[in-house]
Amino acid sequence: MANDNFRFNKELLDRFINIAQPYFFPLEASKATLRLLLLLVSCVLLVMAICYFGIISIGGIIEYFYPVFMSDVAPNFKAYVEDLKSTKLSIASISVILFSIFLFKVNYVHIKDKLKPWLLIIGILILLFCVTGLNVSLSYIFRFLDTSLNVRNEDAFWDFLWVYGLIVLIALPVVSLYRFTRLKFGRFWREWLTNSFIERYFKNRAYYIMDSNAQDSDIDNPDQRISEDIKNFTMVTLNFLIDILQAILTVTAFSAILWTISKTLTIGLLIYVGLGTWVAIYTGRKMIKIYYDQLRLEADFRYGMVHVRDNSESIAFYSGEKKEVKTVLLRLYNALKNYDLWIIWQSIVDLFQFSYSNLMRFPVYLLVAPLYFSGEIDFGTITQAWIAFFQVFGALSIVTNQIESISAFSASVFRLGNFDKTLSLISKSRVDKECIKYFESSKLEFDNVFINTPDNQRTLIKGLNLKLKDNDKLMIVGESGIGKSSLLRCVAGLWDFGSGIIRKPNLNETMFLPQQPYMLLGTLREQVSYPNSKDEFEYEDIEEVLRKVGLNQLIKDHNVNEVKDWTRVLSVGEQQRLAFARILINKPKFVILDEGTSALDAENEQNLYKILNELSISYISVGHRNEIRQFHNIILTMLPDGKYDIRNN
Repeated sequence: MANDNFRFNKELLDRFINIAQPYFFPLEASKATLRLLLLLVSCVLLVMAICYFGIISIGGIIEYFYPVFMSDVAPNFKAYVEDLKSTKLSIASISVILFSIFLFKVNYVHIKDKLKPWLLIIGILILLFCVTGLNVSLSYIFRFLDTSLNVRNEDAFWDFLWVYGLIVLIALPVVSLYRFTRLKFGRFWREWLTNSFIERYFKNRAYYIMDSNAQDSDIDNPDQRISEDIKNFTMVTLNFLIDILQAILTVTAFSAILWTISKTLTIGLLIYVGLGTWVAIYTGRKMIKIYYDQLRLEADFRYGMVHVRDNSESIAFYSGEKKEVKTVLLRLYNALKNYDLWIIWQSIVDLFQFSYSNLMRFPVYLLVAPLYFSGEIDFGTITQAWIAFFQVFGALSIVTNQIESISAFSASVFRLGNFDKTLSLISKSRVDKECIKYFESSKLEFDNVFINTPDNQRTLIKGLNLKLKDNDKLMIVGESGIGKSSLLRCVAGLWDFGSGIIRKPNLNETMFLPQQPYMLLGTLREQVSYPNSKDEFEYEDIEEVLRKVGLNQLIKDHNVNEVKDWTRVLSVGEQQRLAFARILINKPKFVILDEGTSALDAENEQNLYKILNELSISYISVGHRNEIRQFHNIILTMLPDGKYDIRNN
């Protein structure tokens, strides 16, 4: 992907919205994004209104149970609460609550199945307001504690120390619940988004199209995109958005404190943070591309190692260790080479963040200390100024402090965005494009079927018309590469590139036997029963079908309930016979064999076809041996240029 794509631009925003919004509000709704933003804003205003009445209630409770505190210890808080008790603010808060309820009611039809995230948002916002309020309270407590120490006012010191302890006790469960709720929200979001991508990945056999179609090669390592990128996306998005809101609250609360202490300090802080943010965004653009490439290269290296593990026997037979080592090490070298570049930029970012964070102490001391020495402020005000400055600085430096997370997040958005776009295109193409149409029938029938390659550059068969009767057996022959397996894939519904109509039995009544049978990681009973449950068949049934296909020795040598890697335990020929055992025990109405007996000797192959004939079912075979022609009554020969020939046998 080109470097120009890695920018904080509208494309990145569009991809973010397409991925993030469906959890909260459906994309297909009219003006969906605008309505989502209105709901989010109304949530913030609703929580502010609730907190408004909450502060007044807290003030009333303290006034009732501890009047001395309000009158003597914290008169400023008492004055603040009294100022809040205005008719205008009360009416405004009630109006906000009613408007928010109305807005949610109007949009209820779109969010009725998404109430969990909205309730979590409101809960997190309430806790966030509480945390911010506690931080502001602590800044005043520290100010009064330091001032009382400086002027040796023992009574005031002990009063505020007890208040400090009480606030900490209140803060512990609030902060703990706040962090717990954030993490739980991320967990729920990740579960929903992962389920959504997995469903779309398997829907319309998108997983198969992506794997087999070279034009979709940009979607590398979909497994990593579903597992790692979604986890990173939900975690960083949630943290970043909540941190932005927290930053807004913090700046609003503490800027007022900072402004009353020193206007010059407040303005200097804004300039300092603005320059730091600009530098962070510049370096972030560089790190996004590096991080994106690192995710891809690490996944390629990991896939290379998995590929060796999955094909270890073939590599050993070929003595291909040197070639495989060279290939794997090349993937590792590419990952490490990109990581070297990441180290350079990471060092630059670390140096910048270290100097940026530590140099912020100078403006506080330079601008506040003279005010203290001149007697304009008390000693505790220095502490409060430092706390306020630190809080505002941290809030405004959110981009600077999280540039690594933002880089990883942006890379995840691009990767998930490509994945999301491809899945949507596959789903849309299944509806819009001209393709082979399928209808359910008790018999297999081809009605003017044209089969193309995925890129539409070649037609494999033109205008195929064929109808199989009950118990017909069709054999497909032709030179290698002519498209015999592609025709079988069309029958199975895996390949619909072309036009025409195929009527065929239901997939639940059809079994497909490829040249390399699928062996799941499970017990022998599960292998034989697949794709049905092992519990549907008795042990005697499994033993009988294994005996018929010549695998009765497996029962003697292996525990049928023991989990094994059967691709290593069984030879390819044994695996093909086991696949035949699945037919015997599941008794489908239609069978498709794509050279499903190629690894067997002629005697075993003929024996299996005899057994298959005894079942009185229809089947299609692709094979090269003339010996199996006798088990088919129709021969379809595929010829060059999409031509074909059909003859009765």
